[in-house]
Amino acid sequence: MSEKPATVDEWKRLNASRIVQCRWGCLLTEDACRAYQSRRSRFVIHFNGSGNPYPRVNADYLRCVYPEPCAHLIPEAEAEALAEDRRLKAQQLRADQSDGLSAAREKARLVSPEPMLDEAEWTRSLLAK
Repeated sequence: MSEKPATVDEWKRLNASRIVQCRWGCLLTEDACRAYQSRRSRFVIHFNGSGNPYPRVNADYLRCVYPEPCAHLIPEAEAEALAEDRRLKAQQLRADQSDGLSAAREKARLVSPEPMLDEAEWTRSLLAK
């Protein structure tokens, strides 16, 4: 197992090849850039007073798109695929947590003496006086 970097400068040195300069004036990894793009809607609906509203670029992406698209801008289909993958993983995590919680409740019901002690004395079958 490799050791984790102890300082921010050490992490930056180890990951220098993965870091990109963003148009927003920050440094981030390409994975972080792709994750951000899959979390934010690229377009918003602009209600222009007519019956046919049209989409406009979300302000979060203005610098990424204009005047020319950023080199790290991923296609819309890829962003949707990443978002769907993230949703599926979140659903699986919630299902796993729910299963774990149900198992813990069942174990507590079977092992904990509290429900048995709350029973009326004449129905207690496992407690000796």
